[in-house]
Amino acid sequence: MFDRVSVRHYTRGGTIIFWELLPTFTDPGPLIFQLQIGETSNPESNNWINIGSPVINQYYTIDPEQRAWGTTKYRYYRVQVTSSLGTYYSAPVNGLGLLNKKEWLLARELIRQRKVLYRKGYAAVEGYLLKRRITGQFCSRCVDSQTREVKDSDCPECFGTGYYCGYFYPMSCVWAIFEPKTYRIEIDDQGVRGTVNDVVVKADMITTDFMSELDIFVADRSDDRFFIHRVQHTAEVRGVPIAGQVEMRLIPYNNIVYTIDIPQRRNKHLVYGFI
Repeated sequence: MFDRVSVRHYTRGGTIIFWELLPTFTDPGPLIFQLQIGETSNPESNNWINIGSPVINQYYTIDPEQRAWGTTKYRYYRVQVTSSLGTYYSAPVNGLGLLNKKEWLLARELIRQRKVLYRKGYAAVEGYLLKRRITGQFCSRCVDSQTREVKDSDCPECFGTGYYCGYFYPMSCVWAIFEPKTYRIEIDDQGVRGTVNDVVVKADMITTDFMSELDIFVADRSDDRFFIHRVQHTAEVRGVPIAGQVEMRLIPYNNIVYTIDIPQRRNKHLVYGFI
């Protein structure tokens, strides 16, 4: 049921565990995810215990505790997903993810350096990542039952994705350094879109957050929303992506995705009196 599970490890706690489901997984929601930890990689072991509270319809969760002390071995994580049809488990992954200790230390330092650059750079933009659903319950309002074609790109139930809810709960603290914008005005050869005025931007971003084509980046201050169009890795450690150049397209302001609420943004701006 799981395509992959990845770990962004932090020694002092706050380790982030991401996951993706296979496109063939179509159990109806809501989907309840529970993070578990174990002493070994044996999925049949009886020592798997739950960590924290379950999350609903998310693609990541956080282990807040420090798990490694001294020379203690790193434990293993797995994710349990429960739907109305059953309960399923991911394959166990090491607490350091796919990297050994030396490789993980290198990856951590590369990420740390980029975060310092992002937060100090005037061109850096803080935002949120809306992960597009590619699996789950099909939208009953706009998806053709025979062809699975989305009949309404402005559907308020799936936001044009074809899957109920459309996007997972937004992930915060996603940073990007934008290059100057590129504008392109042309006539659509197919005669569908008419005159096209696309705003194309490229940004340097940390790409360990399972960032994929057609996910959405939301700028915190402006609420501008961008479809991710292409991701080109610029830094990897043993095949694990660390950073990349991300090409994005500004979404027209009349698009239904602007109605997706970003709770973290709303609460943050209420505190500071921006809205």
